[in-house]
Amino acid sequence: MITKTDAIVLRSMRYRDTSKIVTFYTRRYGKVNGIAKGARDLKSKFGAALEPMSLVSLVMYKKENRDLHLISHCDLVEQFKSVGEDMEKMTVGMSVIELLNQVTHDEEENAVLFDLLRHTFEALELAEHNVMNLFFAFQIRLGAIHGFALSIDTCLICGRAVETLTDSNAVSFSFTKGGVLCNECQQTHRPDAFSRTLSIASLRALQRFQRAPLDSLRTIHLDTRVGNEVDETLRSYLRYHFEGLRPLKSLEIFHRIKV
Repeated sequence: MITKTDAIVLRSMRYRDTSKIVTFYTRRYGKVNGIAKGARDLKSKFGAALEPMSLVSLVMYKKENRDLHLISHCDLVEQFKSVGEDMEKMTVGMSVIELLNQVTHDEEENAVLFDLLRHTFEALELAEHNVMNLFFAFQIRLGAIHGFALSIDTCLICGRAVETLTDSNAVSFSFTKGGVLCNECQQTHRPDAFSRTLSIASLRALQRFQRAPLDSLRTIHLDTRVGNEVDETLRSYLRYHFEGLRPLKSLEIFHRIKV
């Protein structure tokens, strides 16, 4: 069956002398793997369309019960040029791809997840500041799409709105339930073993990353303490809910270079 779909390139690797095996996240089929014959030839028809983080229009011969499909055409729609030219943007982009690759299975259609991926790269391309915010937002929304949405507007026990917690500097965040306990409820309902203390500043940052349009996140500035706390909380939350989630190599390399 010949089929056409929009896709974003997740990774590309050499295969034999002239070909490539490419992993795409597609709108119609989710994650798929394809072989692009002759893609490494100097006069290849694919050009730069098989580079990771590219938005493409993909045509392939798709066969049932096959793990590898034949790529017929792959036309570049958008290359997200600034993402490839800026170290921090590239780190965010590659981390998004790594995380997506780890938590998704082959050929599970999810148009909502494709749209999140595409819109994240579009916002990343235009962002000039605070680009790590886009990775925080991506993680929150990825979790929600998979059924692990955060519930952080009210206390899990008493229902008290977070906005009213002016008498507190912190809450307890439960990885199990994806929600928070206010100080008063922590006294009577002991937090479970899979919880951590979360500052009100970090909690409010998470709320904004959960709800705000992606292209507005560049205006949110986090100080180092809050940024680190948000980062650690989201990593731990996703590791709790996605079994076998591995550390992201792109982030590890970026932090080593930064130091």
